[in-house]
Amino acid sequence: MIVDGDTLTDLNIDQVIAAVLRDGDEHELESFFRRPVRDGDTVRYRQEVFGDLGNDAVRAVVVEFSGGMRRVRRRLAGAAGLTHPLQKQRSLLDAAADYIMAITRIADAMTGLPLSSQALVQWRDFVEFYTGETDFGCLVNDVRNVQQTLATVRYSIRIVDNTIEVGADTDEQNYSATIADLFARFGSGAPPPLPQEPEWADMNQMEEQILDRVVALHPGAFGRLAEFSERHEHFIESAVATFDREIHFYLLYLDFARSVTGDGRTMCLPQVVVPPDDIRAVKAFDLALAGRRRTEQPLVCNDFELSGTERVLVVTGPNQGGKTTFARMFGQLVYLAALGCPVPARSARLTLPDRICSHFERAEQATDSDGRLLAELERMRDTLDQATPDSVIILNESFSSTSTVDGVQIGFEVLDQIIAHGSIAVWVTFFDELAHAGPATVSMVAATDSDDPSQRTFRIVRRPADGNAHAVVLAERYGLTYDLVTARIAQ
Repeated sequence: MIVDGDTLTDLNIDQVIAAVLRDGDEHELESFFRRPVRDGDTVRYRQEVFGDLGNDAVRAVVVEFSGGMRRVRRRLAGAAGLTHPLQKQRSLLDAAADYIMAITRIADAMTGLPLSSQALVQWRDFVEFYTGETDFGCLVNDVRNVQQTLATVRYSIRIVDNTIEVGADTDEQNYSATIADLFARFGSGAPPPLPQEPEWADMNQMEEQILDRVVALHPGAFGRLAEFSERHEHFIESAVATFDREIHFYLLYLDFARSVTGDGRTMCLPQVVVPPDDIRAVKAFDLALAGRRRTEQPLVCNDFELSGTERVLVVTGPNQGGKTTFARMFGQLVYLAALGCPVPARSARLTLPDRICSHFERAEQATDSDGRLLAELERMRDTLDQATPDSVIILNESFSSTSTVDGVQIGFEVLDQIIAHGSIAVWVTFFDELAHAGPATVSMVAATDSDDPSQRTFRIVRRPADGNAHAVVLAERYGLTYDLVTARIAQ
């Protein structure tokens, strides 16, 4: 599917992606979220995974595995910055131990889970097979043996004036407890806990010299550590690394989805249709707006439907009534469906188009020597040249820079071409006439409060365009009808 950068910005999809990745993109997944697909099988494959992860038990197991692999990656990244070879080797050993724990725990935990997605069923089969393989068994045995060997290392340290002496453990008395008891009387309460992590990862010169002398006392133990590091330098199985990366596509999106739902807002896995067919959504909302909304006022959800020969939603109504938000919501639904992700709606049936095009009003640029209208016409020409029966086009206040008469005439010509192409479109416009273009168009209106037409409800309802009637109501409310104005003048 083709979606250019301007469209991502127009529809606030770039804001959605940024919100999903707000805590960082350690797996470099932004490219996944910027690459919607049109293959129905791929979309359903991803939807199945989202469906399984909707089960809290399944999700908890996968999240635990993800946390375990994050510890592995951090240890390996830390080891890369170390200078002493023995410290590097020990970090590799600890990373391998964490890796084994993560793999064995998920293998055990997934055995009884109710999985239906092809991806997670295959992953369960893989880890069951992988944990029984010789290579994994060798890694487990080697980690255990080296850990046990290193645990037997004993040595003594004597501090004499400004000198530190490192020697063999001679079973001399350990004075640590005695000294602690001696100084305990000068304190009050329990001592503060020791930090879990050192202030710096690398060893200082004194620590390195102590370690080198301990190695000289126990060459066999540290020789086994070196052998382990050489044999298992790259211990992470490629399939495990791939799963670890790709599962975050689902986990990150679900974390974001949970943060924006509630108060009547829900997410669903839509039914997808290729080529375009009847489409609809119930209780849909703008995901970018929900992601940045911080007020107590509930976010208004809206419905839409195109069926039969209907191809274009023409949205009219007063300013600041939610029309542009509705258009963005429509584009977001289609885009997210093409990622295989849950969409912001209670239920939805959506198309997988070949491209999503947007045509939003642009401020005039100094470089537009021929004027804003011509620039708009050129962009629209390019859009229509690319449009097919499988395309989705989102237009927002197009051609408002010209007169009403010219804008309506241009609008009808463009609308005729969109309908001739068979593309699906949403057109937010001030030109009510476009809502009556024929059976291919559906009129939707930004509604106002029936008791106070100046108050927006942000509901976009399916009904004939009534801009003139709305203007009359407002004029009556504020005493600006012809009769009222002329009466005041006569006074």
